This record gives sequence, C-alpha cells and structure tokens, in this order.
Amino acid sequence: MKHNRIFFAVIFILILSITACTELSDQNVTDSSTTVPVNESKDASATVEKLVVDLASPPPGSNATQEKWDTFTEEKKQESWDKFLAESAEAPEDTAVEPEVKRPGSGGGGGSSIVPVVVGSLTSVEIDLYYYGLGELVAGNEIRVNPESSGTIASLYVSEGDFVEMGDLLFSLDNNTLSKNIERTSEKWDNDLELAAIKLNEAREYYEIASNLYPKGLISKSESDKAQQTWEEAKLNYERIQLGKTTEIENLQENLRATLAISPARGYISGISFGMNEQVGAVDYVEIIDIEDIAIKVQVPENVITRIKNGSRVVAKQASAPAYILDGFVTGVGLKADANRTYGVTAEFDNPNQRLLPGMLMEAQIQMVRYSSNFVVPKESIITEGDNSFLFRINADKAERIPVETGQSRGPMIQVIGPVKSGDLIVLTGQSYLRDGSAVNVIETKEYLPERTEF
Repeated sequence: MKHNRIFFAVIFILILSITACTELSDQNVTDSSTTVPVNESKDASATVEKLVVDLASPPPGSNATQEKWDTFTEEKKQESWDKFLAESAEAPEDTAVEPEVKRPGSGGGGGSSIVPVVVGSLTSVEIDLYYYGLGELVAGNEIRVNPESSGTIASLYVSEGDFVEMGDLLFSLDNNTLSKNIERTSEKWDNDLELAAIKLNEAREYYEIASNLYPKGLISKSESDKAQQTWEEAKLNYERIQLGKTTEIENLQENLRATLAISPARGYISGISFGMNEQVGAVDYVEIIDIEDIAIKVQVPENVITRIKNGSRVVAKQASAPAYILDGFVTGVGLKADANRTYGVTAEFDNPNQRLLPGMLMEAQIQMVRYSSNFVVPKESIITEGDNSFLFRINADKAERIPVETGQSRGPMIQVIGPVKSGDLIVLTGQSYLRDGSAVNVIETKEYLPERTEF
C-alpha cells in the first residue's frame, strides 16, 4: 500500500510539470506571433515608393497635356492629383506610393525644381482708348430723283431693291402731246425757212444784176445800193428764222427729255412714291441710296465729345455678324447737344459687297486718345505684391524677377515701365510658381499681342 501511494504521487507531480511547460510554450508562441508581423511591416514600409506631388505637372497617366494643364486652376490641379492618389492607395501593397506634396521651385537643394513656362518676346505698341457706344447705319449718299414737270407716269423701269448705274432710265411721263407739238412747230419753221430761202435767192439774183449794170451806167447808184440792202436783209431774215427754229425745237426737246428720269449715280432703289399711270408732281420721287460707302451715327456724352476729333479711328460690328468688322474714320463731330445732353458723331466706312444696310444697329468703338508707344504685356503676366508690381524675365534658363510700373491698359494688355528692353523673353504662363533665380523650362514661345481690336 505504501508503495502504491508513492507511485501515484510521482505520477501527479509529472502531470503538473507537463501542464506548466505546455502553458509556457503557448505564451512564447503567442509573443512570437505578435512580433513577427511588426518586423515584417517595418520591412514592407521600407519598400514603399515616394511620389512627388508637383502641381506644376499633370499626374502620371493623365490625358492632359502640359499646355492644357497650365490652364487649369489650382483647385482643378489639386483635384486631379487627389484622384490619382486615391486610385494609387487602392493598388496592391507592392505598388503603393507615398505622396510628398511639392510646389514648383520648392524642392530641396534651394529650389532646384525646373518650372515649365510659356514666354513671349517683349513688344512696344501704341495704346488707344476708345468710347464704346451703339449707332444706326445710314447710307453714305441718298438721292431723290423728282419729276421735272407734272404729268402722268407712262413707264416705270425700276422696282425697290434694284441696283442701277449712272445714266439708267428710271421712269418716263406721258409725252405724246410734247412729241406732236415738236412735229407741228418743226413744220411751221420749215415753211417759214422755205419762204425766206426763196426771198433770199431773189434778192441775191437782183443784187448780182445790179452789180453788173451800175458800172456800165445803166442804173443809178441808189438803185444799186437798194439791191444790196435788199439782199442783206434777206440774209438776216433767213438766219433769224433758222435760229428761231433751232431755239424753239431745242426747248421743246428739252421739255421732252424732262419727261425721262435718269439715274444720276449708281446705287440701290430704296423708295418709289408713285405707280404706273399716276399723276405726279415735284414732290414725288424715286430714291437711290449708295451703300458702297456707309455711315454710322453715335450719340456720345458731353465729357467724351471734346476728346473725339475728325479723322479719329472707329471700329464697328453688327451683333448678328460679329466676325464682320468695319474700320473707318470720324467725318463729323456735332457741336449742338440734344435733349439728353449728348452729341452726334458720324463715321464713314467702306461697305464691300454691300453686306450691311441702312437702319442696322451697330456696336462701335471710337478712338479718343492715343498714348505713345510703350512696352505692353498681358495683365495676367504681372505679379502684384501690395503696391509693387513685378514680371519675370528669362535669363540663361533662370527666372529673373523684374520690378516694373504699370501704365495705361486696353483690353488684356497693359503698359509697363522698368529695366526691360525690346525682345526680352517675358513669362506669360507659370509665373505664379517662380521665385527669383528659379530654373525654368521654356515649353512655348508665342506672340501675345492680339491681331486686331476685340470688343
């Protein structure tokens, strides 16, 4: 019995020892399982690639070109990069990237990042200041052709809208009575001339006979003188009748021509105040307008009229045809104000192909002042800090910050005065990312002056 008790005690001690060892082993396994991932995580994080978020350039894989990217706002650029980073975060761990936000010119090494820029060659031009207003087109020349005498319209050769040349027939009055009168008058004068011619021949023959008889003493001197006087009177009478016929017939023919209305100039028929077979007088007309030369009348306020002179440049366009722009000059400056205290200004233009018609409403800009030639740049190329203005000039692939003073402006252009010269390469796009001395990459050189006035 005693030996059995000893045996069971030994077995119990062994069981307790085995149990304790098992628990210790489980704890060691647990500790080991928690530390290994930490080490692995550290190793994995060491392989994560760092990507520079440079808002001056599009993210990898973007469809936007650099030129298009430069037109984006800061918000748009940031949105594109955020989208790219979000997609990168969803990628497998071995392709994950860690963003490092970096502005152009702010990289390590004292701003060694290269900033892409668009530049233009500095140019000097004159700047015009304009008054903008509305005006109505009028024909350059309006002519009314009136009947020269009262009568009935016998023929009408034109209609409204027809184009006529100088000398074209417009209308005619009934001239039957005048034609018959000319015939009767001509016959009467022809009869008188015939009788005068007979008397002239008789007087000439008598004078010739008397001239032969007088030297022979067959007739007296008085008879010879009378024959000569009779012949001279017959000649004068014939010439008087001939002149009378010519004068009266010409007057009658002039009256006949007055029944025909002839166009005095080329242009379009814009109005006719009568119709066929109607009685007309001096107040009736056919109107012709010349629209090859056309004019515009603009009312301007009193504080502007004194700055506009004859010969000032005027640019005009029609709202329905904005691409069709007219260039002309002021030809009249009103000196008397209307009820609204405005003054009339008239400008004339060439109207090729007669595309514009009287009565059309036009937008016009009238030159008031021309400032002397100075350097001009786009307004957006200027950097403003308080009361100071700067622009960036490219010098040996570096951005050079130049202080300037700004002057008059017109549209997108503004005058600048400073230590610059003609031909300097001025940064037009990308200047907001530059500092003095920043490295640059000129991706485009372009002309920045507009081809013509825009309004």
